[in-house]
Parts: sequence; C-alpha cells; structure tokens
Amino acid sequence: MTRRLFLVSLIFLFISILILSISRAEPPATGPAAPGQTKGLEDALRNLHAPLAGGDALPPLVAWKKLHTQEDLAIDLIASEPQVQQPLNISFDERGRMWVVNYRQYPFPAGLKIVEYDRYIRAKFDKVPPPPPNHFRGADKITIHTDDGSGKFANVKSFVDGLNIATSVLHGRGGVWVMNPPYLLFYPCKNGDDVPDGDPVVHLSGFGLEDTHAVASNLLWGPDGWIYGTQGSTCTAKVKVEIEKQTTITDFLGQAIWRYHPEKHIFEIFAEGGGNTFGLEFDDSGRTYSGTNWGKYRGLHYVQGGYYIKGWGKHGPLTNPYALGFFDHMPHTGNADRLTHTFIVYGGGALPERFNGKIIGPNPLQRRVSVTKLEPDGSSYRTVEEPYLVTSEDAWFRPVDLKAGPDGALYIADLYENRISHVDPRNNWHRESGRIYRVRAKVATPQAPFDLAQKTGPELVELLRSKNKWFRQTALRLLYDRKDASLIPLLRKKLIEFGGQDALEVVWALHACGGLDEARTLRAMCHSTPEVRRWAIRLAADENDVTPDVAGKMLETAQRDRDPQVRSQLASSAKRLPPSQGLPIAFALLRRDEDVADVHIPLLTWWAI
Repeated sequence: MTRRLFLVSLIFLFISILILSISRAEPPATGPAAPGQTKGLEDALRNLHAPLAGGDALPPLVAWKKLHTQEDLAIDLIASEPQVQQPLNISFDERGRMWVVNYRQYPFPAGLKIVEYDRYIRAKFDKVPPPPPNHFRGADKITIHTDDGSGKFANVKSFVDGLNIATSVLHGRGGVWVMNPPYLLFYPCKNGDDVPDGDPVVHLSGFGLEDTHAVASNLLWGPDGWIYGTQGSTCTAKVKVEIEKQTTITDFLGQAIWRYHPEKHIFEIFAEGGGNTFGLEFDDSGRTYSGTNWGKYRGLHYVQGGYYIKGWGKHGPLTNPYALGFFDHMPHTGNADRLTHTFIVYGGGALPERFNGKIIGPNPLQRRVSVTKLEPDGSSYRTVEEPYLVTSEDAWFRPVDLKAGPDGALYIADLYENRISHVDPRNNWHRESGRIYRVRAKVATPQAPFDLAQKTGPELVELLRSKNKWFRQTALRLLYDRKDASLIPLLRKKLIEFGGQDALEVVWALHACGGLDEARTLRAMCHSTPEVRRWAIRLAADENDVTPDVAGKMLETAQRDRDPQVRSQLASSAKRLPPSQGLPIAFALLRRDEDVADVHIPLLTWWAI
C-alpha cells in the first residue's frame, strides 16, 4: 500500500510539473495551443515531450571554441546573431554570395489558428494562408551575405522579409525561387540589384503545412534543368500548377522527391517515400540522394519513378496501389545515430583528397557532422561510416544544413537551439540565435571575387571542366538560363572529343542549349562512359515519347549494356514511354539473369510493366 501511494504521488508530481511548464511557455504565434484549448493536444502531449539541451546559450565566440574538427582542417565562425537567426538553408549565387533562409516563424504559421491535432502532432488549421504580397506576414526572411575581404560574411542585406514558413531559396531564370509552403514562389529580379522587380509569381500551390518540420523544402536545380524539391513525411500535398491555371492536382501524402519544369510548367513526383525527406543532393553524375530520420541508415539513393519505404500507418500508402514492393535505404555499416538529412556528396576539390565523393552531413540530434563512404551495390550503393568531421561540447550546437561553397569549403548552418525535436507543440524556441561556420583546409587560399554572370558562353562551357562541382553546376544553370543556341556547334564538337565527367557535362549543356537532337542522343547512347549513356536515355524519355530510332537503340541497350545503372535507368525510362516503346524494353530487361538479385532493377521493371 505504501509503495502504491508513493507511485501515485510521483505520477501526480510529474503531471503538476508538466502542466506548470506548459503554462509558463511562450504562447504559440497562432494563438492558444494549450491543453483543453486545442482538440487532440492533450493526447499528443501525453506521450510526446521534447527534451531540452539545458544550460544557457553560449556567446558565438565561446561556442565556436567548443567545436572540434580533424587535424588538417580548420573551422571559422563567419556569421552569427543578430545577422543570422535560426538559419535553415544556405545557397550561393553566381557571384559567390551566401543566401540564408532565416526560419524565425517556425513552427506556427502566422495568421492561422490550429483547431485540431491528430496523434502524430499533425495540425489542422482554420484556413489556407494566401500567398504574398497579400499574405499573413511572418518573421522569416532571406538575407544576402557578402565576404568583406576578411573571410567573414559581414556585409548583410535583406532580399525579402515578412515571409511565413519559408524553407529554401534558389537562384535562376531571371530571379529568385522561394519555397514558402503551401507555395513555390518566383521573385523576378532580372537586373541583379537584389530588389524584386515586382510581386512574386505563384508557380505551385497545395503543399501541406500540417507539420512545419516536414514541409516542402530544399530546392535544387537538377542537371536536366528542372527544379527539384522535397516533401516531408507528415504533410499532405495536393499540388497544382498555378502559372497557367492548370486544373490537374497531384495528390500524395508523405515524403517524396518532386520536380517542376519552370518553362513547361509541369509538376511530377520524381520518387516517392523515404525517411522524412528534408535534404536533397545530386552527385557528380547527377544521381539523386536524400538523408533520413531512420536510426540505422545514412540515407537513400533515389531513382526516377522509384517507390520507397514509408511509415505506412502514419504516412499513408504509396500512390501506386500495384507497387507490390518498395526500396529501402542504402545498407549501412557503422554508427548511424539519427539523424542526418541535408548531406552533400563532396566534390569541391579544396578539402583533402580523402573527402572526395564522400557523404558529408550535419546531425543536429547528435551535434556533429558525419562523413560516410559510398560503395557500389549493384545498381545502387551501400554506406560505411567514417570519422566525424565536426563535433561539439556545446549541447546547443544544432547543425541543420551544409553546403560546399565556391571556394570548396563547407558551410554549416547552426540553428543554435535548446531543443530540436518537433513533437512538443509548445512554442519555446530560441529564435534570436543562429551561427554559420566554415570548415576548410588548414592551409587554404581565399576565393578571389568573381561574377559568373559576366562570363561569355564559351567561358561557361570551359567552366564545365572545373574540378569544383559548384562551378560546374552554376555554369550549367547559367547555360539553362541563357539557352544560347550559338554554343551548340562547340558543344557537339566536344561531345566527340571528351570522355568521362567532361563528356557528361557536355550532354547536360547540349540539353540546356537545345542541341541534344536525335543524332546526338544516339551518339551519346553509344558513348564509352556509362553515365553519358544513362543520361542520354533519361533525357530522351523525359519527353514521354521517343523516335523509332531512339526506341530501337534503347531496346538494343537493354539487351546488351553491361552497366547496371544504365539498365536501371532503362527500366525507369520504359515506365514513361507508350506501351509500344516501353514494353519491349521492360521484357528485354527481364531476360537479364544478372539483375535477378539487383536492389532496384526487378521492381523498376515491374513498375514499368
């Protein structure tokens, strides 16, 4: 009896402390969200309560000194509050300036009221927020940071503020793209004066807001000229292309990699499923990856048209009821404490050789930056953990984004936060803090000022051979912006002369300039470099129809090609083609005995059929 009374007393004490802590918390930006006031919140809080790191926030210079890296590397503090606050996303423009999304409105959208929570802490709001400029102004902003010559990005100005749950920024096509769920916005800025030329244009609508740690995010240009993005696990999506008032809605629940063509105004799910897809990356060969919040893995290798594992009860079924299977994460060896989302596959050329081709990604829960090796596994990869790149003694260190800059160094966005878990709806976030660090070789040459927008077409073509992936990707993006047909003869000549990575870059550039015609596609499909063959197939089939000669060559390739990733792409591309073209390719792949146990090809072939 005494023991029972003691247990009851403990339970009563715990409930009292919990209620007291909730009552002292800052009220949510959207209005009341306390027990008894929002339907479903009491049930949610019963099992989900976010732990805090504890202690006080450290001044930036003190926190910086608690960071540790490998012996031949150095860490610089290049920005901190008040210049950055809650930095969520980093990108660099063609002048090498750093753009930062300050996610200060998180987690509650301004102007909305939560009327109900479900047991997964998915919020139901009273309305859909309107897009800018007639929106509910929030606290998010996008800032531009320029190196003042001292190595610190001390010159800061705002591109746009008052945004409301803005997650990502991307440059190109004469302006700036902003992911601001439920909208993909485009701010025209043709003269490069960092002042929008007018109101933003809504290109896409319908991305869900139910869980603002899992909303659409991480915009990147693909090598094919499409905008790619991610959708998190616990949000709905009923995406509509608004730019031409199209009526088609792409309806899906849960995580996905999606893409949007900014000129043709086409939206597609590129691949579906995964582990709360927040990060997005393309390696040197244009393969697609994302990190994960699953504890045993580092991430997923996404192939076109693939269906991946989900938390089915929480995240719903796949959009294909006849999938009859799914792909899993890349198998992993070594420590994989959750979670690493926004990794890159390093190709900057400025860090020691051992980092080339490695996954490097921040882990906010474990307060470190991981390094992971990719090893071939049939048509996909497995991952092996290597020594950490960065660790910290500071419990508030919360790295959430990492990018390789134009100088080849690594730039880390540190939310600098007492908590990181989203599962507690209390609004007790530390919105005033944030830091950005740079990890570089201990002996490094500073980047000289540049402006790639001033380069001629042939100069951009020459940059496609840079050892730094950032320069190659930015030069390619500018070629897509310009669509300069006068470069086609030069590029066609280089396609004959080049091999390896150089040839692949030329294929992408030809596509950007409108010069990848049937003859060049057939030539590329016979190239000695497998990546060139793979991309020639993919770019041709992206039109959802090919010429008879290209279809015949694809069939021959399915019968004879020795590279498993080429065969994997054939299966993905066959799914997009009319039955008269796609089915012969799929059946040819089914006859390849060497692919019976491949991680992707059998199911990709079934999905094509």
